[in-house]
Amino acid sequence: MIALGVVTLFQHPDQLEQLKADPSLAPAFVEELCRYHTASALAIKRTAKVDIQIGGKVIKANEGIIASNQSANRDADIFANPDEFNMNRKWPNEDALGFGYGDHRCIAETLAKTELSTVFSTLFKELPNLELSVPISKVNFTPLHKDVGIEDLPVVF
Repeated sequence: MIALGVVTLFQHPDQLEQLKADPSLAPAFVEELCRYHTASALAIKRTAKVDIQIGGKVIKANEGIIASNQSANRDADIFANPDEFNMNRKWPNEDALGFGYGDHRCIAETLAKTELSTVFSTLFKELPNLELSVPISKVNFTPLHKDVGIEDLPVVF
């Protein structure tokens, strides 16, 4: 997620400048990063606990479903302009699903967000001239059949 965050900031230089000017924005940046780049993007098998209607279809209790946290994090009914990265986003009452939900919510979510916030509140203070050493188009993202990520990130500072 650190590499994804760095690339995302380089893709959104206005937000990079905001973060450099005010490192206290790091937690908001991390929340949006985890929504926008849902790391565990692959479909997840789940079992319905109760009868529920989704998209006009009834799923009975104990029936299996396959859910995608990534597509849920781009739900236009929940997130305004969901395909736009915006660390200044006004958040709805619902949490993003980057770390799961309910019984399956990641136990290390708070630790991960704290670590990422620490990184992004200090990275550009420590390395103010950090930049990619290749065009963004040459950055090696993980293959589509794997979780979202970057395989290597050549930088100079």
